[in-house]
Amino acid sequence: MFFVIFDLEAVFLFAWAVAVPELGRARYIEALVVIAILVAALAYLWRMGALDWGTPAQLRTRRGEGR
Repeated sequence: MFFVIFDLEAVFLFAWAVAVPELGRARYIEALVVIAILVAALAYLWRMGALDWGTPAQLRTRRGEGR
């Protein structure tokens, strides 16, 4: 699910990047806001552990929890 969300946003940002000369400054700021929201979402997912892959034992070991 995360891949779909971030992949679709990449497609929208690519289309925006192609049309930059015609859009102007206001659209540039809007694109920066979208990027900031994506970075915040990625940081949240990372902090919550949603991007950690592995078995429960591997995840406990990575976090230093032991057994």
